[in-house]
Amino acid sequence: MGIEGFGNRELTVVGYHRDTKTIQPILVDGWSTGHGEPTNGAAAHSPSSVKIPSPGEWAILLYTNGKYFDTLIYDIQK
Repeated sequence: MGIEGFGNRELTVVGYHRDTKTIQPILVDGWSTGHGEPTNGAAAHSPSSVKIPSPGEWAILLYTNGKYFDTLIYDIQK
């Protein structure tokens, strides 16, 4: 099962720090990266590196081709 037409799109990752109320890029190479066709049972793949700028509670907002996809919440300790 996959997401129809999910390959060959742009993935944008936005980090929101709860305490400082700042928005920052989380991907090492900027705000966005491309992601390719399905592989190993996944609907798509996107090799990338991330860097969380500081400890605290972060909301990681994911967009594909400019449309909201999902939010992940992390409490970063160090």
